[in-house]
Amino acid sequence: MLHVYVSNKDERKQLEHSGGPIEFGRGPQREGVPRCMIQDVFVSRDHLRVEEVAGGHVEVCNLSGLNPIVLADETMILPGRRRECDLPVRVKIGETWITIEPADNDPINRDVLATIAQPARARSLSDVNRNILQLGRSPNPETLAEWFETVIAVQRAAAGSPEFYLQTARALVSLVSLDRGLVLLRRGNMWEAVAREPNEASHGREFSQTILRYVVQERRTFYQASMSLLTMAESLAGVEAVVASPIFDSHDEVVGALYGSRRLRYTELSGEGIGPLEAQLVQLLASAVGAGLARLEKEAEATRLRVQFEQFFSPGLARELQTNPRLLEGQEREVTVLFTDIRGFSRLTQQCGPSKTFQLVSELMERIVSRVRQFDGVVVDYIGDGLLAMWNAPADQPDHANLACRTAVAILSELPALSEKWRDVIQRPLALGVGLNTGLALVGNVGTKHKFKYGPLGHTVNLASRVEGATKYLGVPALITSSTRTLLDKHFCTRCLGRFRVAGVSGTVDLYELYGEEATLEWCSRRDAYEAALGLYTEARWAEAAQALRPLVGDQDGHFDVPSLNLLRRAVECLRSPPDTFDPVVDLLRK
Repeated sequence: MLHVYVSNKDERKQLEHSGGPIEFGRGPQREGVPRCMIQDVFVSRDHLRVEEVAGGHVEVCNLSGLNPIVLADETMILPGRRRECDLPVRVKIGETWITIEPADNDPINRDVLATIAQPARARSLSDVNRNILQLGRSPNPETLAEWFETVIAVQRAAAGSPEFYLQTARALVSLVSLDRGLVLLRRGNMWEAVAREPNEASHGREFSQTILRYVVQERRTFYQASMSLLTMAESLAGVEAVVASPIFDSHDEVVGALYGSRRLRYTELSGEGIGPLEAQLVQLLASAVGAGLARLEKEAEATRLRVQFEQFFSPGLARELQTNPRLLEGQEREVTVLFTDIRGFSRLTQQCGPSKTFQLVSELMERIVSRVRQFDGVVVDYIGDGLLAMWNAPADQPDHANLACRTAVAILSELPALSEKWRDVIQRPLALGVGLNTGLALVGNVGTKHKFKYGPLGHTVNLASRVEGATKYLGVPALITSSTRTLLDKHFCTRCLGRFRVAGVSGTVDLYELYGEEATLEWCSRRDAYEAALGLYTEARWAEAAQALRPLVGDQDGHFDVPSLNLLRRAVECLRSPPDTFDPVVDLLRK
């Protein structure tokens, strides 16, 4: 086994390598060979390969096609060359020093280490029955207050920030009277020093990986007391006493450690190594770091959820979901579903070209989504050049049908201004089809853990999609079903267009044109006349229906009413060829 120490101006880390080749460079791992990635612009993507060979040697191979490897004696291994070197060996690639030594150079073993009770999160809280004053010599109240004030100061710093780690390293030195304090984060078999006090340059070993291995395996704090120091023949790079305490994440995994060392001069002055009370204080600081990292993870998750929720929900609903995420659990409930689709989209793409098409669609979707959120709807999904939205889930909205219909009217009101803006490009007004339906649906997260997508499933959704498609045949921009119309306030203006069979949906459905919450007397008069003609047609009084429809087909401005034209055509067909069995239901079998 090898111990590897990497150091440059941006990073210092150590790792254990159990055997076989290991590579170093700026690039990612390749061909399954373990890799230590280095943050140094002067290092090649693939620069150095090291492999232990018999006799206490390593083979050092230069993988770079351009840059040399510099040894401690200032000789070089040129690109593409290799050399066998004695252990320990120290090399430089770019501006980074790498020291490699055999693992048996670490003199510390488990027998010479003392320990204290495991941190509270690594054991049951019911087992915690001692206080800090029972662990060794008792500090006076002023000292104890200073200790806890320092811990609080550490927690005040932004968790995960350089200041947070530096405050912790300084606390190790100032509170425990250590000569050096390190905050180490663990990434696999690699330990990286993210903060140190004092911040002195070091190109070799900064800490004992043996002690850290014990910390990870036993999930507890280890330290060297005065009695254990007497049994050691040598120390680590002049360090006489060390202490290391685990940092746990929110999942109770060891993700780092606090590591402190005290040099010989302190032992000569005090007559002892590190005591249990000092070790307990280091463990307290490690717990504070773990709590800070857990807080950071929780805040990051909350931010991720908020960003995710706000893609679908209004800001108010997003905040409610953060506090009560159970609202997102799958359930069956009544919802109103809205589909939109751009009319003549194929023609638009040919006229606009790719760049302008995406610009136009993006601008239109921005306006549609803005209106959906204005009326507290949920943006479920974008479907090609269309959109799916929903009301009354996940939170209750008693007036969900009204909200959805107001949204549809507001969306259509956006089209004139947008058409004018794009007139020179699209050459004709933009048109949308909007379909709405209300009914029971299964609602919940229909996405994955990697991509959230809250939405409805079932017959209600399928029918809403078909209703939107029916706007093409019926020639009106917005259609609603009878189940939606039943829930609307009476001041909404609608027109019954008849009973239909739509593709992929069993049974029949009554469809209504959605006009808005206000209408002119002329529109209401024409609506009443049309519905009267529809009644005549349904009763097989085709001649009377045709007579009633003639004045409704067009207006003084030359605009034609497509529903009146369609109904007139059907009445005339029945007059020409009276059916043996008359069925007033219209089949819309094209999707």
